[in-house]
Amino acid sequence: MTRFGFFVMGSRDGGYTDVLDQVTRLEPLGFDTVVLGERHFRHAELLYPSALSVGAAIAARTECLRIGTAGRVLSLDHPLHVAEDAATLDVLSGGRLDFGATRASLDEDAHRVFGVPSAESAGRFTEALQIIRAAWTRETFRYDGAHYVIPEVSVFPRPVQRPHPPVYLVAVSPERLAFAAQEGYSAYVGAIRTIGELTDTCDRYWSELAAAGHPRDGVELSVNRFVYVSADDRRARAEFERPFMQFIADRAPDLRAALLAKYGTEDELRFDRFLDDFLIIGGPDTVVCRLNEMLSAVDTGYLLVTLNFVTLDHSLCERSTELFGREVMPALRQLESGGSKVPVVG
Repeated sequence: MTRFGFFVMGSRDGGYTDVLDQVTRLEPLGFDTVVLGERHFRHAELLYPSALSVGAAIAARTECLRIGTAGRVLSLDHPLHVAEDAATLDVLSGGRLDFGATRASLDEDAHRVFGVPSAESAGRFTEALQIIRAAWTRETFRYDGAHYVIPEVSVFPRPVQRPHPPVYLVAVSPERLAFAAQEGYSAYVGAIRTIGELTDTCDRYWSELAAAGHPRDGVELSVNRFVYVSADDRRARAEFERPFMQFIADRAPDLRAALLAKYGTEDELRFDRFLDDFLIIGGPDTVVCRLNEMLSAVDTGYLLVTLNFVTLDHSLCERSTELFGREVMPALRQLESGGSKVPVVG
């Protein structure tokens, strides 16, 4: 059965308290996970500079909801700090952490300010993963690498989950996806791929995972989608088109760069093009139909939805989340179990 996760982003007028209140309602709505990104400085409003701290606040307000990161930027901090903070969250949450990591920050600012050149991020990322796993699983260890040299040390606390929390890698590039498969890590796949591209991406991941000798059991490939639900299709577009285009233009430099690389010119960054390729908006029946089309074609068991947008009023984000939880998710689960027909939309 497909798992449903909520990727946390800020909203136009919602602060930490508003978003935490929203997240506490995810559990009764039936969401399985909440996933936090890491953003710094001028992008901090997307939430959060300190994802693991916010994760602890979520843990205190929930009982079963798993808490993930997508992802902790490993090159910006010492890996032992990351290991300690993540293990602490796993302990405080009673073993509900899904630890997600990424190689580099959203843009160059964080690397420049923290004094970690982005050119070193790949090497630091690989070494940091090795160190974090050793810190979580070994009584004592030492490490001698190109970027980190650690004398013999014992790291506490140890995670509740054994041998360690599930590890997910943010796999935007083919290289990072291949690395995740070869090392046996779960992965998050970015939100702007078409269904055809997602099918190819997922098939490649599972094939490379098997070729590397890793069992499929115990790993997940999560697909992210931008979603907005309103009363009907007309209202959804009227409410969402301008805020989403503003989001792409002004608040998501990584996505904008990826879309330009994908489509080639500014003229192709059109809302209708996004609707055709990856954006899912509309009334509940339309959203159910389009997501069911994707889930039926793509070999994934974990859908991660972005329902908050930093350019969209918080009240609209909350309403979209409620509609997704109360109408979209139950319908998708019923379809998956063979309990009803796909809604006809037209």
